[in-house]
Parts: sequence; structure tokens; C-alpha cells
Amino acid sequence: MNGKTLLPDPSLIKLERFVSSPDAIIVVIKTKQPQASCSLCQQPSQKIHSRYVRRLADLPWQGVAIRLELTVRRFFCINDDCQRKIFAEQIPSIVKRYARKTARLNDALTLIGFAIGGEAGARVAKSLSMITSPDTLLRRLRQSILIEHPTPKVLGVDDWAFRKGQRYGTILVDLEKRCPIDLLKDREAETLCAWLVAHPGVEIISRDRAFSYAEGARKGVPDAVQIADRWHLLKNLREVLERLFCRKHALLKQAYEVVSKPTREPLAEVNQRSTEDSTPAKLSRVERDSCQRRERRVARYQAVREKYQQGETILGIAKQFGMHRRTVRQFVRAESYPERTRPPKRFSKLDQYARYLKQRWDEGCHNGTQLHTELVEKGFRGSASAVRNRMKSWRVKGVRAASSAPGKLTKSKPISPRKTFWLLTGKAKEPTPEEQKYVEKLTEISPEIKTAQALAIELYEIVKGRKREKFDAWIELARQSKLPEMQGFLQGLNKDIDAVKAALEYEWSNGQVEGQVNRLKTIKRQMYGRANFDLLRAKVLHSV
Repeated sequence: MNGKTLLPDPSLIKLERFVSSPDAIIVVIKTKQPQASCSLCQQPSQKIHSRYVRRLADLPWQGVAIRLELTVRRFFCINDDCQRKIFAEQIPSIVKRYARKTARLNDALTLIGFAIGGEAGARVAKSLSMITSPDTLLRRLRQSILIEHPTPKVLGVDDWAFRKGQRYGTILVDLEKRCPIDLLKDREAETLCAWLVAHPGVEIISRDRAFSYAEGARKGVPDAVQIADRWHLLKNLREVLERLFCRKHALLKQAYEVVSKPTREPLAEVNQRSTEDSTPAKLSRVERDSCQRRERRVARYQAVREKYQQGETILGIAKQFGMHRRTVRQFVRAESYPERTRPPKRFSKLDQYARYLKQRWDEGCHNGTQLHTELVEKGFRGSASAVRNRMKSWRVKGVRAASSAPGKLTKSKPISPRKTFWLLTGKAKEPTPEEQKYVEKLTEISPEIKTAQALAIELYEIVKGRKREKFDAWIELARQSKLPEMQGFLQGLNKDIDAVKAALEYEWSNGQVEGQVNRLKTIKRQMYGRANFDLLRAKVLHSV
């Protein structure tokens, strides 16, 4: 049975009468406890001095605002040694000292503030006949008492961004109970160490491969088992192979050109047939600008390599050319100029009607307005200009139009290093026959890439299956490969080898921590990035 009643606490107060007003219901009540205790000396007293009325806001009834007129008494303190001669009786279960709202109304407002924040919470509360301000809601959040979590045995640690690239904090998660237990203002080793010293009892720490967390955990809890997150380990492997593919960019382009050659042969025949009848079309202004920008990038690439060969440092070259040091490092490592890859094509409303549009084009209908009308009848809601833009490359205008006809490959676009990694490791979803041939050709013309492919596939199997017994043998194979990128990867593993091996023995990982970071980001965005750290911490650690 639900013990809630219309009155806040019927055991301590009694109803006198109701008073109707235009905008609320006034409930007149008074206390009925026979005595009260002095707030200073706690001496009970029954000697009444006087009475006064406290006007309080309470939870609404059926959407109607409620105002309580509570008559309370003042008592004489009968303790002669007490400094307080007169005191007012307090009813903490109903209303706190000096408060203008009942305790249960404050609890409801606090829950609203935790759930949707200050500005939105104030609007919702007003629609529910609980008038308050955004500042009051935020004040309730800061005054709320958070649950003190016991020190976990298995702790997850990860960073999160106050502002990406500039300022970061740390989130601590109890991996057994799957809940956040604290937020730290930064991601420094000293801060994590201080928290661990103040909260003894942690036995296992799961973290990413950041040096600061490793150092903080080692100093704070020397006996704890540190576990490097397996997802971050595989992410580091992908980054290493992407650097290798960037260095071998010319081979990636060569492999793709060999594989795509059959599809480009009709284009060569068209160009040969059209040489006598037409002259090559002039480049458009956009294409000319693109070629000029590429020439400038190539010149900068060559200049960067010349400076590096002359003995200048990567940081010095980056400052001289106004480039990021990662870009300079990529230029230095690459054996040829790394061409830019086009971003993936974005989804268009016209994609689902592309087959019908191509069919009508082949039947001889080249009128964009008519085709748009037909597509609208089939449910297309886009504009006629979208249809005309799709047909623009199909229109015959000499050699240039023939090269861009439907079904013909107009330009060789090498597969990006990242996609090459997924193809080589077999993680790509539904690779096309052309992509499968691309992988075969790439491993055929480059023994280094073939070796890297074998190492990557084997490490994936070791990490996914947590096959600790095969890890040492893999390290020896990677060391014998002599790949510069792989040697750098091994150096990073050696600095964190115990945590990496522990990741292959224990089931714990940072997956739950990443989920809590995602929740934190959602809360932070709901607050429009304008909340102080204490308020953000209160909302993240609250159980709502």
C-alpha cells in the first residue's frame, strides 16, 4: 500500500480548513506534537511562549498549486543554563529551517534539476504548477548530498574533454557495479595518485595506454594489477600500419591502378577514337584551381624533405612552414607524395532512384524536368536541380563527356590507408571483387606490407582470444620483421608490457568506462557547456 498522503506528515500536523483562491488552494494546518526540543541544548519543553504562521509551497494537487499555512509555536527553554531562552519548534520531515518550500517539493525540484537542468527544468516545473527559477534548481543540485561509493576493487580510468584539445578531466568507474564513482579536474599522474592514496583498496586498474595514468596508478597503488585496454592496443596497431601505408603510398596507388586497369580500357579506346574528331576539353576554373593547389602541396612536400635531409628537426620545419608536426612527420616518412583521398560520398535522397534514372537515360530520355516529374510520382521529394546535377556528367560533350559516362572509371582514386588496413586484416564488411584483387596485388608487390598483414592478423587473434601464451612469440616475430613502424610499436609495448600482458589474462576492459564517458558527454551537452565542474560532477554521479 502506498503510504503517501495529501498532507506532508499527518502524524505531526492536523488539517484545520481549506481556503479557495483564484490561483491556488490554501491549506491551513497546525502542529499537534505535545512538546518540542530546544535546538541548542535539546531540552524538551511544553511551556508555550507564542504562535506564528509559516507560509509554504507544497506539491500541486492535480495540477493546482498548493500553499500551506502552517501554525507553529514558540517555546520557553526550561534549561536555566541554556543561552537560548525562546525557540521555535522545528519539523524537519516537513520543512527545513527558514525554508519557503516543503521538503518533498524541494526533493521533486531536485530530481527535475538532475534530469533536465536549470533552464529547461524551470520551464517544466512551471507547467506542473511548481514555480521556481533556474538558479534555484542549480542551487538544489549543489546542495544535494551525493551517495558515497565504497572504494572499488576493480577501477576503470579514462579521460574526457572539458574542451577538446585544450583541457581534460578524468572519470573513475567501478567496473564491478558499472557506475561512475568520481570525477577529477585533470588527467595528471599526481591527481590520480592522490585519489588512490585517499581511497585504499583498489586491486585492479583498467586504463588506456596513457603514460600519466600508468605512472599515477604505479605510485598510488604499487601492488595493484594494471590492465591496458585491448581496444586501445588494437587502435595503436591500426595507426602503426596506417603510417606504413602512408610511407608506401606509391605502392598503394600502383596496386589500385593495376586492378582497375580493365575498367579504364574502354576510356582509352574512346579517347583514341575521339582524337581525330575533337579537341580535348578545357579544364574548368574549379579544376584549374585544384591542380594549382596540388602543385603547391607537392612543392611544399619536396621542400620539407629537403630541409629534413639537411638536418633540421621536425619541430623546426613545422614552425618554419606553419604546418602541424604530424604532417611534417608524414611527409618525411613517405617515399612519395601522399595524395589526398576524397571523402566518402554522402547519402542522397536520389540514391534509391539511381537505377530507374539510369534506365530512363539509356532509353533516350535526357530531359531533367521530365525525369524529375517521373521520380516525384514514385515518391522522390528532392529538387529538379538534384536530378540535373546527377545527369550532368552523363551528357555527351566530346572526349570529356565520354570519359565521364555512366559505368566508366574517370580517375584513379587509390584506396585510403585506413580502408587498406581493414581490407588487409579481413575486417572490412563485404569487400568487392576489385578490393579483393587489390589486396592480393598489394601483398604481391610489397613484401613489407605482406609481413605487416600477417603480424596484424595474428595480433588480432591473440588479443580477441586473450591467448597470452602466443604473445611472446609474436613479439619476436615483429622484432625480426625489421619494419620501422613496427619497431616503434614494440618500443611502446615494452614500456607497458606488464599491463599489456595482463590485458591478455583478465576479462576487464575499458568498455564500460567508454560508455560512462559517452553519458558524461551527453550530460555536458545538455548543459550547453556552461556548467562548473562541481555541478557537472553532481549530475554525473547522481543515480537518475
